[in-house]
Amino acid sequence: MLTFYLSLTKSDNEKEKLELLYRKYKALMLNRAYEILRDGKLAEDAVHSAFLKVLKNLSKLDEIESIKTKAYIMVVLENTAKTMYTKEKIYMSSELSENIPDITNVQRDTEVKLTAEAAAEKIALLPEKYRDVFILRYINELNDKEIASALGISASAARKRLQRAREKLRTLLGGDYE
Repeated sequence: MLTFYLSLTKSDNEKEKLELLYRKYKALMLNRAYEILRDGKLAEDAVHSAFLKVLKNLSKLDEIESIKTKAYIMVVLENTAKTMYTKEKIYMSSELSENIPDITNVQRDTEVKLTAEAAAEKIALLPEKYRDVFILRYINELNDKEIASALGISASAARKRLQRAREKLRTLLGGDYE
């Protein structure tokens, strides 16, 4: 796949940058995509799509090893994988299931899925600047300083955005968010 991506670049500098990004982040991206999708082939597809998106903005990435670059790549990947997950879920739910699961597990699993899906839908409704901070904190597990570096803002601005994201999310969830 690396050869394919390199063929899409225009300059030697871009080729070198893309090759370094690929070697540095591919395994991390694949692991994260698999955590979201729970399917190896779909995870590979998500990584491929994410690299194509990163390639479009390659000139905006400065340092390969920076937290900002890592955060950007992971946000692109996670959004790509979550979109794929939603599409796959819609496709799978449209098919009739031949196996009827145990009803006691169905109720518990459904409640957990509905809660997680409701939260994910509400997070998606947050304004982008709050959503990005929220994802970087709770999905990528970055601290305030790392978030600030990734987004090019101060640590206090990152904390304030996170606070506002939580408040907006609490409102969207009807006060049930902890």
